[in-house]
Amino acid sequence: MSGILFVLVVVIFVVTVLFKLGPSYMSYMTMKSIMNGVAESPEPILGGKQAIMRVLENRMMVNDVRAVGVNAFSFKKAGEDAFDVTLKYEQREHLFFNVDAVLTFNHTVVVKGR
Repeated sequence: MSGILFVLVVVIFVVTVLFKLGPSYMSYMTMKSIMNGVAESPEPILGGKQAIMRVLENRMMVNDVRAVGVNAFSFKKAGEDAFDVTLKYEQREHLFFNVDAVLTFNHTVVVKGR
């Protein structure tokens, strides 16, 4: 009986962690997809950092991503007509009692722009 109870507690713990952390990872995977889509665009984005940020914000709005703010992005010149766009942020999720999980996300792409 105690073995079944132990297995049940472990299963409930794993399911709780998955339900709490799953949406954060799904938002990050959506952001990676958005950033990769912008980077793989065949045409350069005219307007520099502001135009790239506008495209990212529009795609975030369409995909209903609310966990990431515009301050999570950083831009660095990567050549004459390109920018390194980095998404870096932390997200804290409450699990149970006084236990929180801190998730750190980081992704960089090279975007053609002027």
